[in-house]
Amino acid sequence: MLEGQVAVMDRREWWTVPVNVAVGVVRGLPAALIGVVMLVTFAGLLGPTWGGLAALAWLTAGFVTLTRPGERLVVTAVLRYRRAAHSWLAADVHRLAPGRRIEVYVAPHAFGVFAVGDHTIAVGQRSIEAATPTSALHAAAVAAVADLLAAKTRPQLAMTWWSAPWLLAKVTMGYLVPARWHPLLRILGCALMGMAVATCLRQGQPIAAALGVCMIADLALAYLARHQLRAAARRTLPTLPRTLPAQGRTRS
Repeated sequence: MLEGQVAVMDRREWWTVPVNVAVGVVRGLPAALIGVVMLVTFAGLLGPTWGGLAALAWLTAGFVTLTRPGERLVVTAVLRYRRAAHSWLAADVHRLAPGRRIEVYVAPHAFGVFAVGDHTIAVGQRSIEAATPTSALHAAAVAAVADLLAAKTRPQLAMTWWSAPWLLAKVTMGYLVPARWHPLLRILGCALMGMAVATCLRQGQPIAAALGVCMIADLALAYLARHQLRAAARRTLPTLPRTLPAQGRTRS
């Protein structure tokens, strides 16, 4: 099954990679801009010299994640992925992309098979516990390698690194607010940001208005990303029956 996918992956137009990289940058740009603004603001508390050096080091580290050593460092030290060089996934990846050096990992607290950055394929620990391997996981591996070869995830780590302050703020808010209130909080946040953008435009503050637009765009993109992850989980995890047979019932 996998051998027939190799030739299909090799037939890509010349513009596929630059277009996919541009799309990835555009998707991550709103959160990255907000994160950079937050970082520069916090770094300013250290003074012009140390604050400028801290901001420059943070921005430079984002570019380092685009290299193979930088990507490996983030994947192993920050994300805590474990190497899986001799797994079934590594064998699939080698057959699907024989001329490409792709590193394979197991991602804790995750599910499915997915690409990370430009050199990494990971399988979630939960998917391994559910089934090892299934036809759905093999199909997910094919899709992940195709995404990697098409450079759909190439700017992912850099954009995530630059948006880390904003992501940390969202995660902290998510822990403080009960989960059942999250949908209402997102709707309220978008409404307040829309009002703030209109106010900033009337008062002649285009930069503040642009940040508000970035926040609205990031919330919308995060909503779409969650739906895509749920769809991927339904494809790779086994489907449980909706109703279970009654236990211990006897007819009189």
